[in-house]
Amino acid sequence: MRRLLALDTSTWWAGVALVEDGRVTLERRRHVTDSHAARLLPLIEAALADAGWERATIDAFAAVRGPGSFTGIRVGLGLLRGLALASGRACVGVGTLDAMAQDRGSAPGARVPVLDASRGEVFAAVFDPSGVPPAATREAWLGSPRSVVEAAPRGAVAFGPGAEKYAALLEAGGLAVEPGRAGCGVAGAAGIVAWRRLEAGARHGADVEPLYLRPADAELAR
Repeated sequence: MRRLLALDTSTWWAGVALVEDGRVTLERRRHVTDSHAARLLPLIEAALADAGWERATIDAFAAVRGPGSFTGIRVGLGLLRGLALASGRACVGVGTLDAMAQDRGSAPGARVPVLDASRGEVFAAVFDPSGVPPAATREAWLGSPRSVVEAAPRGAVAFGPGAEKYAALLEAGGLAVEPGRAGCGVAGAAGIVAWRRLEAGARHGADVEPLYLRPADAELAR
Protein backbone atom coordinates (compact mmCIF):
# COMPACT_ATOMS: atom_id res chain seq x y z
CA MET A 1 0.00 0.00 0.00
CA ARG A 2 1.32 3.43 -0.95
CA ARG A 3 -1.47 6.00 -1.02
CA LEU A 4 -4.31 6.71 1.38
CA LEU A 5 -6.95 9.45 1.56
CA ALA A 6 -8.23 10.46 5.00
CA LEU A 7 -11.24 12.55 6.05
CA ASP A 8 -12.09 14.49 9.20
CA THR A 9 -15.65 15.69 9.75
CA SER A 10 -15.67 15.60 13.54
CA THR A 11 -16.11 19.38 13.95
CA TRP A 12 -17.17 22.34 11.80
CA TRP A 13 -13.71 22.17 10.23
CA ALA A 14 -13.73 19.65 7.39
CA GLY A 15 -10.33 18.11 6.67
CA VAL A 16 -8.88 16.04 3.84
CA ALA A 17 -5.38 14.58 3.88
CA LEU A 18 -3.34 12.58 1.39
CA VAL A 19 -0.85 10.13 2.87
CA GLU A 20 1.86 8.44 0.83
CA ASP A 21 4.18 5.78 2.26
CA GLY A 22 3.13 6.71 5.78
CA ARG A 23 3.70 10.46 5.48
CA VAL A 24 1.27 13.31 4.91
CA THR A 25 1.76 14.66 1.41
CA LEU A 26 -0.97 17.30 1.55
CA GLU A 27 -3.71 18.41 3.92
CA ARG A 28 -6.58 20.80 3.29
CA ARG A 29 -9.11 22.19 5.78
CA ARG A 30 -12.23 24.29 5.37
CA HIS A 31 -14.60 25.83 7.88
CA VAL A 32 -18.07 24.49 7.12
CA THR A 33 -20.93 26.85 7.85
CA ASP A 34 -23.70 24.84 6.19
CA SER A 35 -23.19 21.14 5.51
CA HIS A 36 -20.29 18.71 5.32
CA ALA A 37 -22.23 16.84 2.66
CA ALA A 38 -22.04 19.87 0.36
CA ARG A 39 -18.38 20.71 0.99
CA LEU A 40 -16.50 17.46 1.42
CA LEU A 41 -16.38 16.16 -2.16
CA PRO A 42 -15.18 19.49 -3.63
CA LEU A 43 -12.51 19.60 -0.90
CA ILE A 44 -11.38 16.09 -1.86
CA GLU A 45 -11.24 16.96 -5.55
CA ALA A 46 -9.24 20.12 -4.83
CA ALA A 47 -6.74 18.21 -2.70
CA LEU A 48 -6.28 15.53 -5.36
CA ALA A 49 -5.79 18.17 -8.04
CA ASP A 50 -3.25 20.07 -5.94
CA ALA A 51 -1.27 16.88 -5.32
CA GLY A 52 -1.58 15.64 -8.88
CA TRP A 53 -3.13 12.36 -7.73
CA GLU A 54 -5.60 10.38 -9.80
CA ARG A 55 -8.35 8.86 -7.69
CA ALA A 56 -7.56 5.45 -9.19
CA THR A 57 -4.10 5.56 -7.58
CA ILE A 58 -5.50 5.62 -4.02
CA ASP A 59 -5.02 2.29 -2.26
CA ALA A 60 -7.13 2.89 0.86
CA PHE A 61 -9.46 5.34 2.60
CA ALA A 62 -9.88 6.41 6.21
CA ALA A 63 -12.15 8.71 8.19
CA VAL A 64 -12.53 9.74 11.80
CA ARG A 65 -15.39 7.89 13.50
CA GLY A 66 -16.01 10.12 16.50
CA PRO A 67 -16.62 11.36 19.01
CA GLY A 68 -17.62 14.70 17.56
CA SER A 69 -20.36 16.22 15.43
CA PHE A 70 -23.19 13.70 15.07
CA THR A 71 -24.07 14.79 11.53
CA GLY A 72 -20.48 15.37 10.47
CA ILE A 73 -19.36 11.90 11.56
CA ARG A 74 -22.29 10.32 9.75
CA VAL A 75 -21.45 12.18 6.53
CA GLY A 76 -17.75 11.34 6.70
CA LEU A 77 -18.27 7.63 7.36
CA GLY A 78 -20.96 7.42 4.70
CA LEU A 79 -18.63 8.92 2.12
CA LEU A 80 -15.82 6.65 3.32
CA ARG A 81 -17.92 3.56 2.66
CA GLY A 82 -19.01 4.91 -0.72
CA LEU A 83 -15.47 5.63 -1.89
CA ALA A 84 -14.27 2.22 -0.75
CA LEU A 85 -17.18 0.40 -2.37
CA ALA A 86 -16.86 2.25 -5.68
CA SER A 87 -13.12 1.63 -5.91
CA GLY A 88 -12.91 -1.80 -4.33
CA ARG A 89 -10.26 -0.46 -1.93
CA ALA A 90 -9.82 -0.92 1.81
CA CYS A 91 -11.27 1.50 4.37
CA VAL A 92 -10.87 1.92 8.11
CA GLY A 93 -12.16 4.28 10.78
CA VAL A 94 -10.00 6.11 13.32
CA GLY A 95 -11.13 7.61 16.61
CA THR A 96 -11.09 11.42 16.67
CA LEU A 97 -9.19 11.45 19.95
CA ASP A 98 -6.67 8.90 18.64
CA ALA A 99 -5.98 11.21 15.71
CA MET A 100 -5.63 14.22 18.02
CA ALA A 101 -3.08 12.33 20.12
CA GLN A 102 -1.17 11.37 16.97
CA ASP A 103 -1.26 14.99 15.82
CA ARG A 104 0.19 16.09 19.19
CA GLY A 105 3.23 13.84 18.81
CA SER A 106 5.39 12.80 21.76
CA ALA A 107 4.67 14.47 25.09
CA PRO A 108 6.48 14.57 28.44
CA GLY A 109 3.53 12.75 30.02
CA ALA A 110 0.32 10.99 29.04
CA ARG A 111 -1.51 12.64 26.14
CA VAL A 112 -5.07 13.70 26.97
CA PRO A 113 -7.02 15.07 23.98
CA VAL A 114 -10.21 16.86 25.05
CA LEU A 115 -13.11 17.95 22.85
CA ASP A 116 -15.90 20.26 23.99
CA ALA A 117 -19.11 18.20 24.02
CA SER A 118 -21.30 21.20 25.01
CA ARG A 119 -23.78 21.07 27.94
CA GLY A 120 -20.86 21.42 30.33
CA GLU A 121 -19.34 18.10 29.23
CA VAL A 122 -16.29 16.94 27.28
CA PHE A 123 -15.14 13.99 25.24
CA ALA A 124 -11.73 12.79 26.38
CA ALA A 125 -9.33 9.84 26.39
CA VAL A 126 -5.89 9.11 27.81
CA PHE A 127 -3.02 7.89 25.64
CA ASP A 128 0.57 6.87 26.20
CA PRO A 129 3.20 9.63 25.85
CA SER A 130 4.74 8.63 22.52
CA GLY A 131 3.22 5.58 20.79
CA VAL A 132 2.60 5.66 17.02
CA PRO A 133 -0.25 4.91 16.66
CA PRO A 134 -1.15 6.17 20.15
CA ALA A 135 -2.08 3.44 22.63
CA ALA A 136 -5.08 4.26 24.83
CA THR A 137 -4.65 3.72 28.55
CA ARG A 138 -8.25 4.86 29.02
CA GLU A 139 -10.70 4.68 26.15
CA ALA A 140 -12.84 7.65 25.06
CA TRP A 141 -15.57 8.76 27.43
CA LEU A 142 -18.15 11.51 27.85
CA GLY A 143 -18.05 13.30 31.18
CA SER A 144 -17.57 16.48 33.13
CA PRO A 145 -14.31 18.45 32.88
CA ARG A 146 -13.63 17.25 36.43
CA SER A 147 -13.62 13.67 35.13
CA VAL A 148 -10.52 14.51 33.08
CA VAL A 149 -8.66 15.57 36.22
CA GLU A 150 -9.75 12.37 37.95
CA ALA A 151 -8.70 10.12 35.04
CA ALA A 152 -5.41 11.70 33.97
CA PRO A 153 -2.17 10.54 35.61
CA ARG A 154 0.35 12.93 37.13
CA GLY A 155 2.31 14.83 34.49
CA ALA A 156 -0.37 14.44 31.79
CA VAL A 157 -0.70 16.98 29.00
CA ALA A 158 -4.22 18.05 27.97
CA PHE A 159 -4.93 19.71 24.63
CA GLY A 160 -7.73 20.40 22.16
CA PRO A 161 -10.75 22.73 22.20
CA GLY A 162 -12.19 21.22 25.37
CA ALA A 163 -8.90 21.58 27.23
CA GLU A 164 -8.67 25.23 26.23
CA LYS A 165 -12.26 25.91 27.29
CA TYR A 166 -11.73 24.39 30.74
CA ALA A 167 -8.04 25.24 31.09
CA ALA A 168 -8.38 26.87 34.52
CA LEU A 169 -10.09 23.84 36.02
CA LEU A 170 -7.68 21.36 34.43
CA GLU A 171 -4.59 23.32 35.46
CA ALA A 172 -5.91 23.65 39.00
CA GLY A 173 -6.21 19.86 38.98
CA GLY A 174 -2.54 19.45 38.09
CA LEU A 175 -2.68 18.96 34.31
CA ALA A 176 -0.52 20.85 31.86
CA VAL A 177 -2.76 22.48 29.24
CA GLU A 178 -1.40 23.28 25.79
CA PRO A 179 -3.12 26.17 24.01
CA GLY A 180 -3.50 26.39 20.28
CA ARG A 181 -3.88 22.68 19.58
CA ALA A 182 -7.43 22.54 18.24
CA GLY A 183 -6.83 19.52 16.02
CA CYS A 184 -5.45 21.38 13.02
CA GLY A 185 -3.89 18.20 11.62
CA VAL A 186 -6.57 15.68 12.56
CA ALA A 187 -7.19 14.42 9.00
CA GLY A 188 -3.48 13.92 8.39
CA ALA A 189 -2.97 12.27 11.77
CA ALA A 190 -5.94 9.97 11.14
CA GLY A 191 -4.37 9.07 7.82
CA ILE A 192 -1.08 8.13 9.47
CA VAL A 193 -2.82 6.03 12.12
CA ALA A 194 -4.91 4.28 9.45
CA TRP A 195 -1.86 3.66 7.25
CA ARG A 196 0.05 2.11 10.15
CA ARG A 197 -2.89 -0.08 11.12
CA LEU A 198 -3.47 -1.31 7.59
CA GLU A 199 0.22 -2.07 7.16
CA ALA A 200 0.04 -4.04 10.41
CA GLY A 201 -2.81 -6.14 9.04
CA ALA A 202 -6.00 -4.34 10.07
CA ARG A 203 -8.97 -5.79 8.24
CA HIS A 204 -10.89 -3.91 5.59
CA GLY A 205 -13.87 -2.14 7.14
CA ALA A 206 -12.40 -2.08 10.65
CA ASP A 207 -13.93 0.51 13.02
CA VAL A 208 -16.18 2.14 10.43
CA GLU A 209 -19.13 2.34 12.84
CA PRO A 210 -19.58 5.77 14.45
CA LEU A 211 -18.41 6.39 18.01
CA TYR A 212 -20.94 8.91 19.30
CA LEU A 213 -20.82 8.40 23.13
CA ARG A 214 -24.04 10.42 23.39
CA PRO A 215 -27.44 9.90 21.71
CA ALA A 216 -28.47 12.32 18.97
CA ASP A 217 -30.30 15.47 20.04
CA ALA A 218 -33.52 14.13 18.51
CA GLU A 219 -33.30 11.00 20.67
CA LEU A 220 -32.62 13.07 23.79
CA ALA A 221 -35.60 15.28 22.99
CA ARG A 222 -37.88 12.24 22.75
